[in-house]
Parts: sequence; structure tokens; C-alpha cells
Amino acid sequence: MPDVVFSRGTWMPAVVDDDGQLLLDVVGGADALHGPRTFTVPVTHEHAEVVRTSVRRHLLLYAALLPLCYDAGVAGPWDEEAAAALLDPVLVGTPQEVDDALRRARVDRRVLVAHHVSLRLLKARRYYEAAQSATAESDWARVRKHLGV
Repeated sequence: MPDVVFSRGTWMPAVVDDDGQLLLDVVGGADALHGPRTFTVPVTHEHAEVVRTSVRRHLLLYAALLPLCYDAGVAGPWDEEAAAALLDPVLVGTPQEVDDALRRARVDRRVLVAHHVSLRLLKARRYYEAAQSATAESDWARVRKHLGV
């Protein structure tokens, strides 16, 4: 059983140590019995430190990983290669590299709205700047209000 290295105590991905290998543990979607599905992608110590110290980058990565979880559905495979390709640009890239990567990826806008990103900047697809106000806690009433969900 992996040991939790870092967790915000929310649904956001946690960093775990699985027998010496650091993994990002992502909960997204549900299995056939409606239990949560968990996916992992290997991360470096540098990635893990950014996840720990930056709510902004942690949230932006989470919003980009969720569509990959949804694509896996109730029993399909997780695209670990696509998940790994997001790590460097989102976690250690410049603000422009973050925005470029997220403009190319599918992003779960609902989770960004729930975590208090700037709606105006999100609409302009200025993800890095929009997430300056991000919080670790979610507010799903905000999603319903602003996105009509």
C-alpha cells in the first residue's frame, strides 16, 4: 500500500510513495459499481514539491488530468503518456508554457470555477493568471451559479 507523501485533504491529486517511486494519485470518475476510480502517473521530486507548494499549479494540473480520467470511463485504460506529458509544462513551465499546454489539452472548467479561479480570465483562456485566486477548497454552488450546471 502506497504511503501518502502529500495531500491537501481534498479530491485534488495526492503524491504517494509506492515502494520508493513517487506517484501522483488522481481520483477521477467512477467504476461500474460507482466507486471512485484512481489513476497514477510517476512524478519527480521536483514535481512533488511544486504540487505541495503551489495550489495554482496543482489545481491547473488536476483540471487537465480529469478529462483523461473521464476518457477511461468505468473500466478503460488511463492514458498515462498523455498525463505524463502535462507534468512539466504545467508544474514547472513558465506561465506562457502553462497556458499553451492547457489550450492544447481538454480542461475541466467546472473544477477551476469550483476552486475560485477568475471567471473573466478563464473565459480568455489565461489559465495561469486566472488561477492566481485559486483555493484548495471547492465551492460547487459557484459552478451551478456561473455555469448553469
